[in-house]
Amino acid sequence: MKGVRATDEDKRMLKQLDLNRFIQEQLGLMPRGRSGPITYYLSPLRTESKPSFTVECYKGEWRWRDWGGDETDRGDIIELVKCLYNVDFPEALRRLLTKEFPAEYYQREAETEKRDREAKIAYARRLYMRLLKVNSIDAVSSYFRERGVTYHFPIGCALYNDFKEKRIYLATPVPTPWNLTALECRELKGDSRKTLGAGSLWFFERDPKRILITESILDCLAGEIVLDDREISLCALNSAAYVNQLGDFLKEHDPDEVWLATDNDRPGMTARDKAIETISRTRAQIVLVEDHFRAGVKDLHRLLVANS
Repeated sequence: MKGVRATDEDKRMLKQLDLNRFIQEQLGLMPRGRSGPITYYLSPLRTESKPSFTVECYKGEWRWRDWGGDETDRGDIIELVKCLYNVDFPEALRRLLTKEFPAEYYQREAETEKRDREAKIAYARRLYMRLLKVNSIDAVSSYFRERGVTYHFPIGCALYNDFKEKRIYLATPVPTPWNLTALECRELKGDSRKTLGAGSLWFFERDPKRILITESILDCLAGEIVLDDREISLCALNSAAYVNQLGDFLKEHDPDEVWLATDNDRPGMTARDKAIETISRTRAQIVLVEDHFRAGVKDLHRLLVANS
């Protein structure tokens, strides 16, 4: 490696390198959005107009994925350098190690990550309790009614008036109001969205043996209408990138059937492939819902709107 020797400890420390700082300071890219622990960028590997390149820290190591690229477009900082500069593994290590990154680039492992996660969850729970005290059920129900779906009171949505942003959001507790780790916020009269807390899958339990999985909560609620099934349990990924949480979710709930309806686009197809791989390791039967594919629309909610 041209005079640079890399130990296993060197490689481990490189994988703890803060990828957000690396991408911003070394590549000159700025974040285009955040959802829980995930930061979105325009891909440095190709040209795109909508950010689909994600970065997150998982179990003490930083990972990236280009959801609009190929299945192999993912990995740690070493893999990113390989892809960026079209070099092999030893050369990627040499480039990283000879940069002599300052010590603050390196994260402490699980302890710091756990502490940050717990603080985010505590904040989301405090905020949710405050929102419930001034909530308007009529306004919440109207949000869903205007979009052609049914609001179920146990979902527990609340209005969140962000005075700093001068925006009003619909805040949905995830995974449930009783085990809240985050609030998935969608602007009431606009397109802004954000996650407060530690993002996770959303779950509305009914028949525990059958679960419909989509990318968004609206798609789930549209799905019960499209499928004419008000008993199936509903699960939303909230982000195609959250498909990596599906294994633990399925292990906890152990359904007999998983009805899968990801978006009809490249990130959705990638998420579907990963979901199928994950579900296949369980005893659950997979049912692919492709009504929106056949209709040529992106998702179940757009299918519902098109047919209404």
